[in-house]
Amino acid sequence: MEKSGPDPRDRTVAGPGEATVLAEPVWQLMLVCVGCGGVGGWLLTLLADLWLSLPWAPMKGPARLLTSVPEPWLTVGAVVVGLVLGVLVGFVAVYESLTARISDSGVVLTVKDEDREFTRDEIALACRDGKQLVLVAPDGGELARERCGLPWRRLAEAFAAHGYDWGAPRGS
Repeated sequence: MEKSGPDPRDRTVAGPGEATVLAEPVWQLMLVCVGCGGVGGWLLTLLADLWLSLPWAPMKGPARLLTSVPEPWLTVGAVVVGLVLGVLVGFVAVYESLTARISDSGVVLTVKDEDREFTRDEIALACRDGKQLVLVAPDGGELARERCGLPWRRLAEAFAAHGYDWGAPRGS
């Protein structure tokens, strides 16, 4: 299958005969991870102070070590470390996110930079099972089951627009 446009992750609306590409926005994943990392680093400094104030709390050594750093360096350092960890977690989240390329001739699922391609004849049904996208073969067997953070409504519309059945697996 031929890729359309410079970045297929940005292609969400397809014209006649073109593929529809759905992917989790990279900027959203990174923003959430980096934001949580920064806030987590800041909260760590507050929790270390609280931990030391509890008379029954075990393992006060790491908290004492952390709070021995003078302000503002304690807060700045904790936030920076949290931001860096957030960036790393964000890269992992982007790497592990699902990109679905749906066309009239087949479906390509990309996870961890690995493409899994299925022709139209191999797919009898596409459906949601919890937070997973499932492709079902004509014989009822599973072709693919991938964790999916994509909007289900848009995914269902994309499959339907290209003539695939979307719904619950038979017998459920």
